[in-house]
Parts: sequence; structure tokens; C-alpha cells
Amino acid sequence: MNKHKVRLFVLAIYLLIILLPLIVMMVFPMPAGRDFWRDLSVALGFVGLSMAGLQFIPTARLRIMADVFDMDHIYKVHHYLSVVSVFLVLLHPIILIINNPYTLLLLNPLTAPWRAQAGLIGLVSLLLIAVTSVLRKEIRLGYNAWHGIHDLLAAVIAVFALIHIFKVNYYSSTSVVRWVWIFEALIWGGMTVYMRLLKPIQLLRTPYIVKKVIEEARDTWTIVLNPKGHAGLNFNPAQVAWINIDTSPFTLHRNPFSISGSAHKMDELRFSIKALGDFSSSIGSLKGGETVFVDGPFGSFSLDDPRTKNGLVLLAGGIGAAPIMSILHTMADNKDKRPVILFFGNYDEEYILFKNDLEKLSKQLKLKIIYVLEKPKDPKKYIKGYITQDLLDKELPKNREQLYYFVCGPLPMIEAMEDHLQNLEIPDSQVTTEKYEMA
Repeated sequence: MNKHKVRLFVLAIYLLIILLPLIVMMVFPMPAGRDFWRDLSVALGFVGLSMAGLQFIPTARLRIMADVFDMDHIYKVHHYLSVVSVFLVLLHPIILIINNPYTLLLLNPLTAPWRAQAGLIGLVSLLLIAVTSVLRKEIRLGYNAWHGIHDLLAAVIAVFALIHIFKVNYYSSTSVVRWVWIFEALIWGGMTVYMRLLKPIQLLRTPYIVKKVIEEARDTWTIVLNPKGHAGLNFNPAQVAWINIDTSPFTLHRNPFSISGSAHKMDELRFSIKALGDFSSSIGSLKGGETVFVDGPFGSFSLDDPRTKNGLVLLAGGIGAAPIMSILHTMADNKDKRPVILFFGNYDEEYILFKNDLEKLSKQLKLKIIYVLEKPKDPKKYIKGYITQDLLDKELPKNREQLYYFVCGPLPMIEAMEDHLQNLEIPDSQVTTEKYEMA
């Protein structure tokens, strides 16, 4: 089965599970119907809760999803569906209150019955997840702290929402509805067990050791890892992996980084990392010999993709060159003769990453490099400013629509490149962007 069919199959199953509570309500005999608005609120709440619970799946980094879906798209859909699920669940009490104002009494935790209190606890937890996710950067909540809070609140939501459903005991008084929610809960629990127990056990069996740390530029390093007791990682160029260093694989402290080395060197895994946070800032202090656990690889880019057969255009900003170096090194090892154009944006000469490597690669590959610096010390040697639409229009060949475009860098740069390529009538199907916004 090809990737397209697998993708459609996975999406169909995912949608079916989300709508399953609603489907059984419509297909199987249910208790006598109540008024329309009350039933509508229940239906929306059921779908919203099912959708919220299934957000465990995209964040579990299942291999079947990683192989057929772009990771950026998975996380983007995860964020979108999470917001939609909160909205649907929130409509449940809002419609009840509008339909019957006395329902407000159920929001009083001192007098409300346990079934209502459980629902209120679940709802407040769901709202807290939404607020801390959407405003995480604004409230300066670190990724790992947010991750721990997110997991705790998710567990609270699952437990108390199910208590609410079973305690109300109206539609859930029928065995088919009860079994549907037991089935949903098993999926939520299964994903949690997989992420927090089974996957860490797998990682324990495939540790890596830090061989050396290479300073690429100010506040940017490449760590070189060797496998310990296993053959190494089989990956495609430009893929990403989650890593943690000198801690247990059972910890929440994992961080995603692009692989920057050749896919032909399974016994030498490279990650190029810029100091942007607590974890990444500590990379430069590594001495070698530290144990690293690597969860990956993830990402759907492949040099074997037929869309890349006519050549590639690589657009990078700063540390966004890491996955591009993986592509170029892999092509060099393959003795690949496809034409490649690299547009590489940086602040100034001191911040140009991998410059020596790029110059060597330009002699091994059919590679054209266009350096663009925001504030070059030597404007005659480098293009000054940013990668603009006019620059792309000038440098891209006539068959530009047939080339494959890979974009990675800061989010504003990626968004600008997407606009430029769209204005140049480059088909969306020929463009891959790597953003990896996890929260």
C-alpha cells in the first residue's frame, strides 16, 4: 500500500474514532430523547471530548504516522484540533445554561452533585491546557515545565470527564455507549503507556555516547554521537529526532533537533544545535562520553521522492541549515549529480555556519551557493539584506516549477519564503517546510 493510501486509511480511522460516540447514539437504541438543545449539547460534548482524548495519538510519534505524514503538519493539525475540541466541550455547558439558566447551580462546587463537580474539574483542566499551550511563550513557561503540566492536566481531564459521563448515566446507561467510552479510554491510556513506558524501554536498549563537540560558530555546536552496543540509526536525510542527554529516557526532558550528518553514516549521528534555551545552551559544555538517548527518526522527506528528480532548491536561515547539511552530505556520499541551489541567509560573516563544509561540498556536487547576509562586513563579497522574491526570481532557472524546494529556518523567514514561492507560482506540492513548533 503506497503512502497516499495509508494516509487516507489512517485519517479515516482517526475520524471514525472521533465520531464514534455520536455514531452509536444515532445507530443504536437510546433512552427516550430529551429536548433538542440538551441532546445537541451532549453530542457536541461527546465529540469534543473524543477529539481531545485522541490528541494523545499525534504526540505519541507513532512510526506509521511519522512515515506517511509530515511532522510539521501533524503538530499543526494537533494544535488546531486541540482548540476545536476545547470549543466543542465548552459549548456543552454553555448550551445547557442558555437553555435552562438553573443549570448554573451545577457550577457551584459546594452544592453541586459529584457528577457535575467532576465535569467542572475536567472542563477547567481542559481550559488550562488550552491557555498554557496558546500563551506558553507569553507567560514564559518553559517547554519541559509546560510538557509536565500538559501531561498532568490531560490525565485529570480523562479521569474526571469519564466520571462525569458515567455518573450522569443517561446515554451511558446503555451498554454500547459505555463500551465506546471504555474503548476511547483504552486508546488514551494505551498511548500514555506507549509514550511513558514502552518507548523509553526501547530507548534504553539503543544508547549513544557523545564522541565530540564541534563549535560551528558563536553559540552553535555540532555534537557527534556513536552508538553503544548497537548498529546505529537508519534515517533519511533531513529527518529529526528527540534527544536527552545524561538523563533517564523516562524523563519528560526531550528536545527535537534536525540530524545534520549523512544518512550513510549510521555509526556517526550528528546534531547541530544553536543555543536558544536552557537545554540547547548546555551543549557547548559537554566534555564527551555523556550518554544520549535518541527517539527517532521522524520526517517524510526523501531524496528518492520522484518530485526531487529534476533538482533541489534549498532555502535556509541560520541553524535551519542543519537538515540541509544532512541532505548535501548524503548526496555527496551518493555521488548525486542532480543540480542544487542553496540560498543561505545569516546575520554576518561570523554567523555563517558550515562554511568550510559547504565550500568542499560545492566541489563534489552540482551545487550553487548564494550567501545572503543581513549586515555583511564586506558587501561586495556577499548579497546584503534578505532572501527576497526578486533574488529568487533572478537566480532560479527556467524550469523552477519542476524543482523541489526545502525550506528551514526561523518562522518569519519560512513564512516569507512560502509567500515568495507562491508568488513565483511554485506548486505547493513541490515545497517542504520544516518548522517543528511543538507547542
